[in-house]
Amino acid sequence: MFPFSRQKNRNKAQYVLSPKIGVPHPPYDLDKRLCVFCGAVGDGETAKCGRLISLTEYYWVHVNCALWSAEVYETQTGGLIYVDRAVIRAAQTACDHCKRPGASVKCHKMNCGVNYHVICAMQNNGHFVKDRTFICKLHERVAPEVCVSRLDALRRIYVKRDENTMLMRLFDLSEGDRLCLRLGAFTFYKLGSILPKQLKRFHNKDYIFPNQYRITRLFWSPKNHRDRMMFECFIEDRTDQPSFVVRSLEDPQLSFRATTATKAWYPIYEKVNQLREQHGESLKFFGPQISGETLFGLNENAITKITESLPGFDTIFTYQHRHQNSPVLELPLAENPRGCARAEPRQRNSGQHFRTRPQPMGATSHANHGVIGSASGQSSQANVVSSSSSSQDHGPARQAATLLTSGRTRGNRSYYTEEAAAKARAFGIAAEYAGFAHKFEAQNSQTRFSAYQKMRTEWKDRVYLARSRIAGLGLYAKNDISMGEFIIEYKGEIIRSELCEVREVRYTAHNRGVYMFRIDEEWVIDATMAGGPARYINHSCDPNCSTQILDAMSGAREKKIIITANRPISAGEELTYDYQFELEDSSDKIPCLCGAPNCVKWMN
Repeated sequence: MFPFSRQKNRNKAQYVLSPKIGVPHPPYDLDKRLCVFCGAVGDGETAKCGRLISLTEYYWVHVNCALWSAEVYETQTGGLIYVDRAVIRAAQTACDHCKRPGASVKCHKMNCGVNYHVICAMQNNGHFVKDRTFICKLHERVAPEVCVSRLDALRRIYVKRDENTMLMRLFDLSEGDRLCLRLGAFTFYKLGSILPKQLKRFHNKDYIFPNQYRITRLFWSPKNHRDRMMFECFIEDRTDQPSFVVRSLEDPQLSFRATTATKAWYPIYEKVNQLREQHGESLKFFGPQISGETLFGLNENAITKITESLPGFDTIFTYQHRHQNSPVLELPLAENPRGCARAEPRQRNSGQHFRTRPQPMGATSHANHGVIGSASGQSSQANVVSSSSSSQDHGPARQAATLLTSGRTRGNRSYYTEEAAAKARAFGIAAEYAGFAHKFEAQNSQTRFSAYQKMRTEWKDRVYLARSRIAGLGLYAKNDISMGEFIIEYKGEIIRSELCEVREVRYTAHNRGVYMFRIDEEWVIDATMAGGPARYINHSCDPNCSTQILDAMSGAREKKIIITANRPISAGEELTYDYQFELEDSSDKIPCLCGAPNCVKWMN
């Protein structure tokens, strides 16, 4: 390779975008990438179309074709926003010069419908203005000082997109073998999988080790201290234990296997270190300070998002999750090894451990909180609205989520024990884990009941009623409230569902606000005429509170609806929670007045 300064007869522009100075672009026949906008193959000239940047895992766009599109703007970090919108419009727009679709550059002048490709716009003597707008030649001449003659974009520019969505599409199980992910010297090829019987052994506190996981890494050569060598790293199953293999793709004799990733890389560390010690001019290599899991890429943020999406790891207690409740992969339903459920034997031990026995006063469950109606002072928020509380009862527990009015019914019913048992069978969760969950739940219920007894005597010192900034009256915090703390109980008259419907019609006829909260399918708390101040808590799309059902296991009449804090609440802050109404058609919409940054504008 000759120094760059010697090759004066070559165009310097062809080296500018090269990965290394002195390495030209690949030949034309090797680059098969097409620009979605102009349809040209490969990278374009720097002063015109520019290089290709990734739009999706399959599609590419020239940097200037996207940058000069009418819909696209660039962030301070170089991210291009709304490129997808430009692609949709350009696909339906023909260029006024070449008559081909994909024209993304639009004249900025009002009532001018001229559209070009970037190359066609330059050939037609259009004006590219510094404020990233384009004016065609049909209009008055633009001052030269505000125009740009070259479209060089020699800076960091990329199409901004959702990382989780991209990873999901990149490593979808149906296409994972066709794609790879390059992160510096590390290339990820295959995710692998973990069977239910491998869940307990193929992970530790910090990392997950999928079976058949495969990557390659460019690392220092143990034969020449100036060279680097490509190594393949993969994980295999040996006697139900993970086995880590590191081997050179250039020298088959360099292959090492061990029970941990660090031990598999250790012989390579030693060889590289000895080689550098023999050549005094080389820097000392501190290989033991590099963990093998790091060289396997198991600590990369993109990789951990994918591995934590594998089925079963959301139930593992001995692994510390880095990405809570953010599955990247949309996994298919688990296959039954026996063909169908009817062919299974009656041995379902893992599912049976999820069925809890009746417990003393204090067993609790979460609720999807809701109220029905609003007070007379809050009629602007809603006249008659409805929601539900879905509870997780123990024993043959079920989550009842049907609402009171036919127009706003959640209709969301699920059975906790059956669902838990099904998940246990599908994921192969061991019995000791299910037993641990049962024990933890029993201890937690006693703690919650103690908190409820404390709340009963102290709730008046925690909240006060005042005019709400949202609608009508609202409930405010007197003092600072900690996250998870019980605040107040939603009190009222406990009535049956049949009587609830009758009363709702009566209250509406008398223009009275309706305050109701469903406990389960049969029972409802009516706080309209006789209730506590908790009924005045308003709805918010960004709530600071939620609801729970405290179950005494002695009938629906003994269930308590508790308002709890989702986060730390400051003194003087208004209490809110999400009513979680069902979506309605446009003729029956209830406007939301919460004013939260993420407000969806409608309560239903």
